[in-house]
Amino acid sequence: MKNPYKVFHRSCSQAADKISIVLVRPEQPGNVGSIARALSNMGIEGDFCIVGSPDIINEESHRLAKHAGSRLEKVIHFETLEKCLTWQKESAGTSPLLSLAATARVGSAKRPHPTRVREAVQRATTKLITQQIDRLVFVFGPESSGLTNDEIALCDWLVTIPSLQQYRSLNLAQSVLIFCYEANMALLEDWEKLESPKPSSKEKLIQHLLQVAEEVGFILPGDPFKMRPRLEEIFSGLPSHIKDIKTLHGLLDQVRRSVRKGAADIKGRYRHALTKDSENGNKQE
Repeated sequence: MKNPYKVFHRSCSQAADKISIVLVRPEQPGNVGSIARALSNMGIEGDFCIVGSPDIINEESHRLAKHAGSRLEKVIHFETLEKCLTWQKESAGTSPLLSLAATARVGSAKRPHPTRVREAVQRATTKLITQQIDRLVFVFGPESSGLTNDEIALCDWLVTIPSLQQYRSLNLAQSVLIFCYEANMALLEDWEKLESPKPSSKEKLIQHLLQVAEEVGFILPGDPFKMRPRLEEIFSGLPSHIKDIKTLHGLLDQVRRSVRKGAADIKGRYRHALTKDSENGNKQE
């Protein structure tokens, strides 16, 4: 008898080892077990971390984990989310890390507006595949209250799962499963066909914009205010084709030269035009 289940092969299976899950103060042991099962279902092989008491894992957790009980035995516990993310960054070495905080809340003056899960995970996974980052971390808060504003501030992107406004909150295990499903779907893409050997004109412009932001001090060394991911999220909304993009690159180069000089650095035809206007003015006098 043939196997009734179709097997899907990933073209980038090694990336699944670099996707980690962090549960912050989970309240239901059963959810922890269901999440362990979801990780195995979707092939997410990175670290499984819990911020809070190890006592959250009990018999109910193992019962709901089914055949994924081994994931529960490898859970890494931390006292705070900050310590957990610091450990993740140290494990990644000098390579950058990207953390996504899950939320059911909308943005406000104190909270950035979240990106939808499909778009965010697709973009994040692309960064992982193309080695722009070395590790991807999904962070989830407690069932009753979610992540605090301070905990969200520790993460790079804020992500939400679209749902009805009247009842926005999802079960924790369901939320983790959706994030892992989207990551698995992204890893199933045929990246060899999708990837371009060279960065697109849009990607080049975004890198140029970020370079200027660093040189003028908007992005500080170490990026303590998470400005780089915020700007990347804003610039990602740019159209794929930008008319007369060379003019924008010329403007950015002019800004960089002027910042270094401490004054307007006018060159080429612009200087010639100014000189010509000045000569014409002197003749009129």
